[in-house]
Amino acid sequence: MTSVNAFYEKKLTCIYCGSPFITQRVRSRFSVPYRTDSDFCPHFREGNYNPHYYFVNVCPECGFAFSEEFSEQFPLGSKELINSRIAKHWKKRNFGEERDLQQALESYKLAILAGTLKKEKNAVLAGLCLRLAWLYRTEDNTEQEKRFLVLALKAYEESFVHSDFADTSMSEIRVLFMIGELSRRLEQYKKAVSYFSKIIQHKDADGETKIVNLAREQWRAAAEELRKENPKS
Repeated sequence: MTSVNAFYEKKLTCIYCGSPFITQRVRSRFSVPYRTDSDFCPHFREGNYNPHYYFVNVCPECGFAFSEEFSEQFPLGSKELINSRIAKHWKKRNFGEERDLQQALESYKLAILAGTLKKEKNAVLAGLCLRLAWLYRTEDNTEQEKRFLVLALKAYEESFVHSDFADTSMSEIRVLFMIGELSRRLEQYKKAVSYFSKIIQHKDADGETKIVNLAREQWRAAAEELRKENPKS
């Protein structure tokens, strides 16, 4: 009986330079988490593979890094910025094989830079920063994890203010949940309580009961921490 490879190849075209390239994806049966944190960070046992290592595609020709959440439109002047900051200095490298942690980390940092220069949606940039924080968490690098949780929180807040999560995988309730949960993890308990409350009272709460129930649980956790900080209030 033929054994199934954990990886499969995916053919892509760089949305910046148009070059075709091949990257890897992990088959779902080889990426089953044994637990998931409250901000949706998955943890995998040895023998399983973290699909988030392969979330970012890196063009070997020009160095432009992007996820499938990136739009194909480039605002005026952004291609010139990408050329001067990324493509002009790129030395051809292949991210299309099995990646180690360092390559995965680098792919996210390249994508955050590319997405920022491209003026990608805040919701998309927030997702990149969050996944990068997850990778650092799995290595117990709390300093870098916190750094990128802070950046993710800021981007989610911008996304909520400007409603730029439309046409992404995020709904308003999910954006609110991420603001609340990242605030809680960063010990901003008053803000966390406020945002979890917005979810519980949201007009669309009936349509996303799973997230709303999570928000209730996290509201209680954040409120308890807030009481510890202010025992007399």
